[in-house]
This record gives sequence, C-alpha cells and structure tokens, in this order.
Amino acid sequence: MRTHTDAEAWRLRAAANGLDGDADSAAAVVKRVCGIQAQDPRSAALSIRPRARTLDAEAVESELHDEVIRTWSMRGTLHLIAAEDLPWLLSLFGPHFAERGPEPKRLEEAGLDKGGVETAVATLGRLLDDAGPMTRDEVAAELVDSGIDIDPSSQSPNFLIRRAALRGIIREVAPIDGAVAYDVLDVEIPPPGFDREAALVRLAERYLAAYGPATLDDFVAWTGLGKRDARLGWEEAESVTVTVGDAEMLTTVDGSAEPPGATGDLRLLPAYDTYLLGYAAANRPVPEAHRTDVWPGAGIIRPTIVRDGVVVGTWRLDRSRATSAVEVTSFDELDTDALDEEVADVGRFLDEELDRSLSH
Repeated sequence: MRTHTDAEAWRLRAAANGLDGDADSAAAVVKRVCGIQAQDPRSAALSIRPRARTLDAEAVESELHDEVIRTWSMRGTLHLIAAEDLPWLLSLFGPHFAERGPEPKRLEEAGLDKGGVETAVATLGRLLDDAGPMTRDEVAAELVDSGIDIDPSSQSPNFLIRRAALRGIIREVAPIDGAVAYDVLDVEIPPPGFDREAALVRLAERYLAAYGPATLDDFVAWTGLGKRDARLGWEEAESVTVTVGDAEMLTTVDGSAEPPGATGDLRLLPAYDTYLLGYAAANRPVPEAHRTDVWPGAGIIRPTIVRDGVVVGTWRLDRSRATSAVEVTSFDELDTDALDEEVADVGRFLDEELDRSLSH
C-alpha cells in the first residue's frame, strides 16, 4: 500500500481537480470535476478559469445552455453539468433532493399540499412545452392564470421551478432580456436502462478521479446523499487504497502514482469553488487556525488562494475603487510575483484592469 504525506496528498488532489489549468473548454472542466457549484453564476465562471487558462468569461458563456447545463444536482444545489452527464446525474440526484430541503414545507405553508404541488409541477411543464421559454416572472404569472393558487411575488414559483428541474421536466436555457429563463428538458429522465446502483458506482469513480485520495465521509459530504446510498457506490468502485498520514483512503489506480512535486504555484479560486466543497469538514484543504476565515458561517465560502493544494489565503474583488482591485489576505508568506500573475489572469478572464493589495 502506497503511503502519502498530507502535503503529497493535497498536491495529488489539486492535480486531479484540474488546477493545473490544462482543460480546453468549460465542458471539459465540468466533466472532469463532475460539476461546478453554480448558485452564483459569476463564481461558477471563475471556477472554470484556473482549470482552463486559455478561456475567458465570454468563451465560458458561449458553452452555457448547450455543452454545459445549469441545474440542481449534488447536495441539491445548482451546478454546471456537462450536457452528456445530465441524464444519469439528474436521474440519480433528482429523486433524492426533490422531496428534501425546506421547499415542501414552505409550499405547504403557502397552501399547496402534495397533490397541489404535483399539479403545479405538471402545469409548469405543460406551459413551457406550449409556449416556452419563459422567465421566472412569466412562469409565475402563467401558473396563476392557469389556476395555481400561489403568490407570484413569493418564493413559491422558485420552489416549483426547482422541483420541476429535479424531476427532469424543465431546464434552464439562455437568458431572456438578462433574466434567467426555463424551457422543457428534451431528455428522458431517467434514461432507458438506468440502473441506480451502477450510477452510484460510476459517481464514486468519477469523484475519486477528481478528488482522491478521499474517504467515504468526503464522498458523502460532496454528494449530499445518505451514507447507505453513498456506500453502495463507494464499495464497488474500481479503486486502490492508500495511506495518508495515519488514515486509509481510496483513490483511482492512476491517483496512486507518485505525487507531483511542490511548485509553489498559486491559484485564485472563487467563492464556493468545488475544490473546497469536495471534502468533509475534517479533511478540508484549510489550516485549522483559518477555517472560520474561509467558512465564516451562514453557508458562506469565501474566495481562496491555493498553493500546492492547500489554502494559504483569501481574496475579494473590490469594484468600489476607480480601478477595481483584488484584496488579498494571506495566511502565509506568498510569492508576490506569482500572486500578481494570478491577479492579472483574473483580469484577463473578466476583461478588466485589476490592481492588487495584500494584507496578513
């Protein structure tokens, strides 16, 4: 059994997660990491940048709603998903998360019981099939006109949209006049021959290829699935066991090879980057003393600076100045030349000039 130090393991994970920047498309990135968290579209685009360093924001945008689809997936949250992965991922996560979260209770409080929700979701799909695409406000108005008793200014339309998307009925499409829009999903969910256990194994293998070495608890945290379901995939996945420190973890056969050497390269990752979301709390790539600097509470995950797979600082984009600036707070001594290169690349990606300030 191969043994890795913690530092070696984090370098392996960073390389597996694509932080070497050699992908050539947004679709290649989201396929490699099996989805990019995307409740914040700007952060999602900035997650593509360090993994595909020849792209800019316009190039990423050109792939959205075609090769890359934004919908609810892992952990029941919005992700950018490769279009070719959508059928099996949505078949796996949709039934699990459609009935979970605060939405069922909130919809019931708004006057929609389970039968009413089913009627509303079916009506939503029919409306979009007849006259889509529509924006959220258009969806809400049409639902009311169709006899669905909801307050269009409340969160109820959003909850119904999420439920319909998880059920594989609708999907997000290109914006209409700058507003998020939806249309019917023209893919059969679940696809013919879908096998849930086989999909769980496939998911575990894809996870290990992008996040290994890792533990079952890491896999549970990343998926949001219950431990029983996660274990079904985990135990059957093609993998090898390695030791990291004093813990046994799984990785892919390729992932058990010699880890890359330390480079000192820096990567600026945005808020909610998938690399930070890939592990259970006990195995996150953040020094213990700085956990709350990255996870301050209320579900926030701040933008981070990663060196050799480990978080060494945080940053924020300040647009209140005459020239926008990246404000950096470091946890350790940083190579300012490497930092300036990353800041310049963020500016290139966004097509704007950026200054940089550094504090400890």
